[in-house]
Amino acid sequence: MSSIWLDEHCSLKSYSATTKGGKSMLRIEIDVRDHYSLGYLLRHLDEIEAEQKAAARKPRPAKGKAKSDQLALPSPPLQLPYFPGDE
Repeated sequence: MSSIWLDEHCSLKSYSATTKGGKSMLRIEIDVRDHYSLGYLLRHLDEIEAEQKAAARKPRPAKGKAKSDQLALPSPPLQLPYFPGDE
C-alpha cells in the first residue's frame, strides 16, 4: 500500500469519484505553492506507478517447459512380508 503526504505548501483543491461496473476512479486535485513540494509529489507518484507495473509483470512459467520441470512423486515403499523369526 502506498501513501502520499501533503506538506504545508500543498492543499486539497477538489476530489471526485465515478464508478463503472466493478471499477471506481478517484480524481484528486492538489494546489502546490512550492516547486520542491511539486517535485516531491511527482517523484513519489512515479515510484508508486513503477511498483505497480513491476507487480503486474510477475514472471509466468513457459507453457512448454512446465511439464518437463515437474518432479515425479517418489515410488511407494516396498510391501515386503514380515514373518516373526526371519531376522
